[in-house]
Amino acid sequence: MLNKVANALEMRGFLVKPIDNYIYFSLGNSKEELAKLEELLDSLKLNIKIEGNKIFINDDCVDQDTLNKIIWYHTRNHETNGGNGWYSWRYFIKRNHGPKINTFVLETGVALLVKAISAAGMVTDCSCDGHGRRAPMISFCGKYNAAWFHLLYQKHFKQIAFHYEWFLKNPESRSIHLTARSSNGKWDLNYVLEDTMLMARYFLHESQKLSRIKKEIFKGNYKTKRKMVKEMDFDELSGWMKKKYEVYLDKEREINGFQELG
Repeated sequence: MLNKVANALEMRGFLVKPIDNYIYFSLGNSKEELAKLEELLDSLKLNIKIEGNKIFINDDCVDQDTLNKIIWYHTRNHETNGGNGWYSWRYFIKRNHGPKINTFVLETGVALLVKAISAAGMVTDCSCDGHGRRAPMISFCGKYNAAWFHLLYQKHFKQIAFHYEWFLKNPESRSIHLTARSSNGKWDLNYVLEDTMLMARYFLHESQKLSRIKKEIFKGNYKTKRKMVKEMDFDELSGWMKKKYEVYLDKEREINGFQELG
């Protein structure tokens, strides 16, 4: 039962992990979330106890209707932004973790992916799951975050059969969107959630590694690089990032090869 509740919370966008007899509420969540989550679980008549960041579920059985109410708890997106700072090259290359975003301002279909993107050191400023009526979207803060996400997406998800075709929209604008196409023009929030959960779990699992790699391959010559990337269009920036990433991966393979020989 603990695992079922933890899975429902994760699907709703909370960063949680079942451990022994409790659910750990990750520090990657914003400070305001736990108290609001306690109110939500109490309103659903769940017998819970919270100690620090540990959530204890004292019910032997939680029915699917209650789990669905957790997963599809309704909110309206009203993310805020950090002004021009979030769009800067300095912010992009130095941050291990993007802003901590309150799940209660994110819609279910995109919530965990938005938080996973932030955990991996990228920044978004707006999102919408489409409400089953239109395409979902996540808006990146500028071309640096969008191009890096797109590179990682192409590297790790190119062969994945998603329910929808995910792509970047308006790559030459200030606010670049991750969105999707539907082959039949119809939208199913369950399918949107399945797609975004698949992406989110990768970025969460690899978050520390991806933040470290980002710092390593783009560090140094700050002023020169800042001027250079600022003048690049999206395709030029994407190509430059891809080359830097491939050089890094080649070096990693070479090091690992030497270690195996040793």
